[in-house]
Amino acid sequence: MSKHREIEKKVVEKKERCISREECTMAAVGIFVALVLVVSTIFSMNRSFSPDHVTFPTDGDMQDYLLDLSLIQKKDGLLVSWYHSANNKSEMEKALKSDAMVLEADVNIEGYNTDGQTSIPIMAHPPDIYSDNTLQEWLDAVLKSNKGIKLDFKTIESVGPSLDILKKKALESGINRPVWLNADILHGPNVPGFIEVVNATSFLNLIQEKFPNATISPGWKVLYVSLLPNKTYTRAMVKDMYKLLKNVTQKVTFPIRAVMGKNAWPHFKWLLEQSPSYSLMLWQGKDDPVTVEDLLFIRDNSQPDQIYYDIYDPALSAFKEVAFQPNRSRRFYSGGSLIDYFKPRNSDGIYIQWHSIDNRITLMTLLKEGDSGMIVVPVGEAQSNPGVPAVDGSDTDFQLQECLHLILVSPKPWGIYLKIKSQELLSPALALLKHLNEKKLLYNPTWINMDVSYGRFATPGYIGGDQFIKEINKVFPYVTIAPGWPKELLVQGYTKPLVEDMMSLCKGLWQEVSYQLQAVPLGKSLLAIQMLQQSSPRHSLTVEHQLEQGSYMTGYKGLILVRGRNTDKVFYNLHKDYSNNFARDVFTS
Repeated sequence: MSKHREIEKKVVEKKERCISREECTMAAVGIFVALVLVVSTIFSMNRSFSPDHVTFPTDGDMQDYLLDLSLIQKKDGLLVSWYHSANNKSEMEKALKSDAMVLEADVNIEGYNTDGQTSIPIMAHPPDIYSDNTLQEWLDAVLKSNKGIKLDFKTIESVGPSLDILKKKALESGINRPVWLNADILHGPNVPGFIEVVNATSFLNLIQEKFPNATISPGWKVLYVSLLPNKTYTRAMVKDMYKLLKNVTQKVTFPIRAVMGKNAWPHFKWLLEQSPSYSLMLWQGKDDPVTVEDLLFIRDNSQPDQIYYDIYDPALSAFKEVAFQPNRSRRFYSGGSLIDYFKPRNSDGIYIQWHSIDNRITLMTLLKEGDSGMIVVPVGEAQSNPGVPAVDGSDTDFQLQECLHLILVSPKPWGIYLKIKSQELLSPALALLKHLNEKKLLYNPTWINMDVSYGRFATPGYIGGDQFIKEINKVFPYVTIAPGWPKELLVQGYTKPLVEDMMSLCKGLWQEVSYQLQAVPLGKSLLAIQMLQQSSPRHSLTVEHQLEQGSYMTGYKGLILVRGRNTDKVFYNLHKDYSNNFARDVFTS
């Protein structure tokens, strides 16, 4: 019996030892987990205010960086906030404590242009040439935060030493955030040539030599004059800038004075199209009368991640309030792309409907019963009012002004195609469009069409091609130019001489161009189609086939030949029945 008790005692002791070991193991695991949680918590807390955890390239995208930090939830330049002139130590400390995501500061050289000039970069905006803050001190402070960096160089002398400091900082401790390098390198609106700008060649060469891993922000020196409110950036200014930057491999953000942005939008739209690495920064002078309407116009004609906004309140807050409203009406650029406006399925022009009107009744019926599309308006002279443009073919005087008003107030998406019958009516029609645009009413794609005479297709009775384009550029250039050929020259189709001279006429135009072609002669013109489609990425083709031009089958060959490629660059101005037949043949064959 005693032997059995002794065995039981040993078994119990063994169990107790096992339980003790299990408890110890579990306790150890628990302690380990707790330590991991504590360390993780401390690490995550440090992440919120320390940039040390980030490994981000200095030439990286600013919005990608802010996304990584969860400071913005999607790529949109309007979500990025800025702090101006964070120069002296007091202003810098305010900036660091603010909610601003990117600090913008000015760099000069100490004692610039005096006997006491040094090579030390300081944080100061002219006319200041001394500061309590050097670039080195500024960087030491800012790099303890997670703020993005934009440095505005005011003199070429400050660029080299500053880039040396940036390079050394990047090698020693890392910068780990985007760095933008800005300077005004060209003369802009209202600035005479004798005013000094930062030397463009030296600025760009120094960046490539010393600190190439950055976003370049080259701008124009600009003066806004309230007495000349429409003075803005010219096509030549924008092209000169592009020539300087077209071969750089870095991201480029062009600063644009916001109050001048809308009137020069076609040129900046063209600039953005030259590279996916390009973006714009709209900035506001303190007293500039920037309007929400103009900001909305630029936003509505670009991608959200293409435009940054360095704008003051209250304009910025009012702009954001409207910009983020769902289902608001769009301020479309009248010279913009039909694909961008209508957004057809697969970006295919075949899905855009075309409608012809000839009086008030046909227009009112279309606006009521139709959904969307291009409205072809034949423009003749008002019967009772010589020289006044009206809808050609109407029994009564249906003036163009009333016609356009009815289209523009419709909530549906309509495009406007003015088929102008005589050169005497071109200027009045353009003047009417200009008036509507100035009243901020024209937010629909607008095309101007005339058959023209030029070069080897010079024909009496038609407006000269040069005159047609000159008049558009003089009166109202914010349209798509839609020239056609004299019909009596198309018996042999669109021959090589006809095509070459039309391409020569339109070469170099900054507007969208759509060559107007008739389906029947186009069926004889495969070479012409290939030449026109290769002419320019901003050029498109529009093929017309109406009842008076023959049966559906007489135009079928031309329609199907043009269908082969670039479906986003071909549009079909067809009679409704022909349009339905062609869609059926294309999508069921």
